Amino acid sequence: MKKTITLTTLAGCILTLLVGNAFACGESLFRVGKGVAFREYSAPLPGSILVVASTETELALVERLAAAGHDVHVVSDPSEISEELQNHKIDIVLAYYSAREVVADEMSSMASATFIPIAMDGTLEISEASKLYQRSLSNEDSVLKYLKTIHRTLKTHS
Repeated sequence: MKKTITLTTLAGCILTLLVGNAFACGESLFRVGKGVAFREYSAPLPGSILVVASTETELALVERLAAAGHDVHVVSDPSEISEELQNHKIDIVLAYYSAREVVADEMSSMASATFIPIAMDGTLEISEASKLYQRSLSNEDSVLKYLKTIHRTLKTHS
Protein backbone atom coordinates (compact mmCIF):
# COMPACT_ATOMS: atom_id res chain seq x y z
CA MET A 1 0.00 0.00 0.00
CA LYS A 2 2.83 2.40 0.89
CA LYS A 3 4.53 1.61 -2.45
CA THR A 4 1.32 2.52 -4.32
CA ILE A 5 1.08 5.90 -2.54
CA THR A 6 4.77 6.59 -3.20
CA LEU A 7 4.44 5.63 -6.87
CA THR A 8 1.30 7.77 -7.21
CA THR A 9 3.05 10.73 -5.59
CA LEU A 10 6.12 10.23 -7.80
CA ALA A 11 3.94 9.97 -10.92
CA GLY A 12 2.14 13.18 -9.92
CA CYS A 13 5.47 15.01 -9.46
CA ILE A 14 6.78 13.80 -12.82
CA LEU A 15 3.53 14.80 -14.52
CA THR A 16 3.76 18.27 -12.99
CA LEU A 17 7.34 18.67 -14.25
CA LEU A 18 6.46 17.45 -17.73
CA VAL A 19 3.57 19.86 -18.05
CA GLY A 20 5.82 22.95 -18.01
CA ASN A 21 3.13 25.20 -19.42
CA ALA A 22 0.84 24.73 -16.45
CA PHE A 23 -1.34 27.78 -15.90
CA ALA A 24 -0.61 29.86 -12.82
CA CYS A 25 -3.98 30.64 -11.31
CA GLY A 26 -5.55 29.84 -14.68
CA GLU A 27 -3.84 32.82 -16.33
CA SER A 28 -1.89 32.20 -19.51
CA LEU A 29 -0.45 35.72 -19.33
CA PHE A 30 1.96 34.68 -16.60
CA ARG A 31 3.90 32.40 -18.96
CA VAL A 32 6.96 34.15 -20.32
CA GLY A 33 6.75 34.69 -24.06
CA LYS A 34 3.10 33.71 -24.29
CA GLY A 35 0.03 35.87 -24.60
CA VAL A 36 1.40 39.36 -24.10
CA ALA A 37 3.77 41.21 -26.43
CA PHE A 38 5.88 43.01 -23.84
CA ARG A 39 7.94 44.85 -26.47
CA GLU A 40 4.97 45.83 -28.62
CA TYR A 41 5.88 49.51 -28.82
CA SER A 42 9.64 49.37 -28.54
CA ALA A 43 12.12 49.05 -31.35
CA PRO A 44 14.26 45.92 -30.95
CA LEU A 45 16.50 47.27 -33.72
CA PRO A 46 16.53 51.09 -33.43
CA GLY A 47 17.31 53.02 -36.57
CA SER A 48 17.64 56.56 -37.84
CA ILE A 49 14.44 57.65 -39.54
CA LEU A 50 13.69 60.79 -41.53
CA VAL A 51 10.00 61.67 -41.61
CA VAL A 52 8.36 64.30 -43.77
CA ALA A 53 5.76 65.63 -41.32
CA SER A 54 3.90 68.89 -40.90
CA THR A 55 0.44 68.11 -39.46
CA GLU A 56 -0.39 67.29 -35.85
CA THR A 57 -1.20 63.68 -36.77
CA GLU A 58 2.13 63.24 -38.52
CA LEU A 59 4.02 64.82 -35.64
CA ALA A 60 2.20 62.51 -33.20
CA LEU A 61 3.51 59.56 -35.23
CA VAL A 62 7.01 61.04 -35.02
CA GLU A 63 6.70 61.18 -31.22
CA ARG A 64 5.56 57.54 -31.07
CA LEU A 65 8.47 56.40 -33.25
CA ALA A 66 10.91 58.32 -31.05
CA ALA A 67 9.32 56.88 -27.90
CA ALA A 68 9.84 53.40 -29.35
CA GLY A 69 13.58 54.07 -29.49
CA HIS A 70 14.22 55.29 -33.03
CA ASP A 71 16.37 58.33 -33.78
CA VAL A 72 13.80 60.42 -35.66
CA HIS A 73 14.56 63.47 -37.80
CA VAL A 74 11.76 65.63 -39.16
CA VAL A 75 11.47 67.87 -42.20
CA SER A 76 8.31 69.69 -43.17
CA ASP A 77 8.83 69.49 -46.93
CA PRO A 78 10.25 66.72 -49.16
CA SER A 79 12.61 69.25 -50.77
CA GLU A 80 14.55 69.38 -47.47
CA ILE A 81 15.43 65.67 -47.54
CA SER A 82 18.83 65.93 -49.25
CA GLU A 83 20.13 68.44 -46.71
CA GLU A 84 19.09 66.17 -43.85
CA LEU A 85 20.66 63.14 -45.57
CA GLN A 86 23.95 65.04 -45.88
CA ASN A 87 23.96 66.03 -42.20
CA HIS A 88 22.88 62.69 -40.68
CA LYS A 89 23.17 58.99 -41.41
CA ILE A 90 19.58 58.07 -42.21
CA ASP A 91 18.36 54.47 -42.60
CA ILE A 92 14.75 55.06 -43.64
CA VAL A 93 12.81 57.94 -45.18
CA LEU A 94 9.04 58.08 -44.60
CA ALA A 95 7.09 60.39 -46.89
CA TYR A 96 3.82 60.41 -48.76
CA TYR A 97 3.60 58.35 -51.91
CA SER A 98 2.38 61.40 -53.82
CA ALA A 99 5.78 63.06 -53.19
CA ARG A 100 7.76 60.02 -54.44
CA GLU A 101 9.32 61.87 -57.41
CA VAL A 102 10.63 64.70 -55.23
CA VAL A 103 11.84 62.16 -52.66
CA ALA A 104 13.62 60.15 -55.37
CA ASP A 105 15.36 63.31 -56.64
CA GLU A 106 16.38 64.31 -53.13
CA MET A 107 17.65 60.82 -52.29
CA SER A 108 19.51 60.27 -55.56
CA SER A 109 22.90 61.06 -54.02
CA MET A 110 22.30 58.92 -50.91
CA ALA A 111 21.74 55.30 -51.87
CA SER A 112 22.02 53.96 -48.32
CA ALA A 113 18.61 55.22 -47.12
CA THR A 114 15.44 53.29 -47.95
CA PHE A 115 12.26 55.11 -48.93
CA ILE A 116 9.03 53.72 -47.51
CA PRO A 117 6.06 55.50 -49.08
CA ILE A 118 2.92 56.32 -47.12
CA ALA A 119 -0.17 56.00 -49.29
CA MET A 120 -3.39 57.85 -48.63
CA ASP A 121 -6.07 55.42 -47.46
CA GLY A 122 -9.12 55.12 -49.71
CA THR A 123 -7.19 55.89 -52.89
CA LEU A 124 -5.49 53.86 -55.59
CA GLU A 125 -2.14 54.87 -54.09
CA ILE A 126 -2.16 51.86 -51.77
CA SER A 127 -2.17 49.31 -54.58
CA GLU A 128 0.26 51.37 -56.69
CA ALA A 129 2.72 51.76 -53.80
CA SER A 130 2.62 48.05 -52.98
CA LYS A 131 3.43 47.22 -56.62
CA LEU A 132 6.31 49.69 -56.95
CA TYR A 133 7.94 49.34 -53.53
CA GLN A 134 8.97 46.34 -51.48
CA ARG A 135 7.36 47.89 -48.40
CA SER A 136 4.73 50.60 -48.11
CA LEU A 137 2.38 51.94 -45.47
CA SER A 138 -0.96 53.71 -45.32
CA ASN A 139 -1.75 56.90 -43.45
CA GLU A 140 -4.40 54.89 -41.56
CA ASP A 141 -2.02 52.14 -40.40
CA SER A 142 -1.37 51.69 -36.69
CA VAL A 143 1.87 52.68 -35.01
CA LEU A 144 2.55 48.99 -34.50
CA LYS A 145 2.41 48.40 -38.27
CA TYR A 146 4.82 51.30 -38.81
CA LEU A 147 7.20 49.82 -36.24
CA LYS A 148 7.01 46.34 -37.75
CA THR A 149 7.62 47.65 -41.27
CA ILE A 150 10.55 49.75 -40.09
CA HIS A 151 11.99 46.79 -38.17
CA ARG A 152 11.74 44.47 -41.19
CA THR A 153 13.49 47.07 -43.34
CA LEU A 154 16.28 47.62 -40.82
CA LYS A 155 16.68 43.87 -40.37
CA THR A 156 17.29 43.35 -44.10
CA HIS A 157 20.02 46.01 -44.03
CA SER A 158 21.90 44.65 -41.02
